Amino acid sequence: MATSSSTTAAPASASTALSEIVREHQTTQLEHRRGTEQLRRDAIRDIGDLCDAATTSLSTQLTRVLDNQREIESLSHDCAQLVQQHARSTAKWTRLVDQFNGALKELGDVRNWAQVIERDMLDVAATLELVHSSLNPQNDAADPSVSASSPPVL
Repeated sequence: MATSSSTTAAPASASTALSEIVREHQTTQLEHRRGTEQLRRDAIRDIGDLCDAATTSLSTQLTRVLDNQREIESLSHDCAQLVQQHARSTAKWTRLVDQFNGALKELGDVRNWAQVIERDMLDVAATLELVHSSLNPQNDAADPSVSASSPPVL
């Protein structure tokens, strides 16, 4: 009978050892689940922080881009106004140069007109001299002040 009590004690101690192993396994598994859950929460928090940092960075860069766009549009508008002002100024200068050219042409025309009048007057003077000398042939020979190249004094 001593053997039977040792046989019954062995299953009891095996059962206790097996229960102990199961409890240890459950405890280890529970700790592992808690560690995994903590890692999952940390990962979610870190991903949220990363998303916040990325959003902030993108927002800052987008703000900078929009500010640059507004500045470029403003400068473009200013440049367009300057180009229009320059075009008006150029048109004004072109008109002034055209008027000046017209005035120079008129001066050339007046000079040409004066030269034509001078030639005509010389022709008239020469004709009058010829008429005068043909009417008074003896006065011309006696008066040395009258010459063929100068018009008569009237």
